[in-house]
Amino acid sequence: MQKLELEAEVLQISIYTNIILLILKKHKQLSVNKILLFSYVIKKDNFRLGKIYTAKNTQDILCKAISLLIGEYTDYCENVNFIIKAIHLLVVNKQVKINGYILNWIEGTEVVNSPYVESPFIEKAIEESKKMSERQFMKEVIVNV
Repeated sequence: MQKLELEAEVLQISIYTNIILLILKKHKQLSVNKILLFSYVIKKDNFRLGKIYTAKNTQDILCKAISLLIGEYTDYCENVNFIIKAIHLLVVNKQVKINGYILNWIEGTEVVNSPYVESPFIEKAIEESKKMSERQFMKEVIVNV
């Protein structure tokens, strides 16, 4: 049983490693807090039948993106462990650079094709989050989740 749990953990870390690289390749840098949230949202977005929000949404994009976590708080908290391990693995293997609490893309890092993609809506939400301080971002997450 323990071997099966270990294999499941390795799979989860692998998925998040790829998602984090996809995010950083497009956005070049993002804070750890924002990576935690958006990597989880991208993973979960892949399993939703139909999209709740589209790139046509223009108001409160970030709040709408955060609202995708409603009802999934416990699952999100369980996945944070895998995401942090994925970040650690990427930093140790010099695939991303960490400067304080900001993760930076390293030019030349390869990204394996993945079924997990960043929707145009999530892309807009990430860009919107860059305009917000870490403190305000975390307040929005706490209020909306």
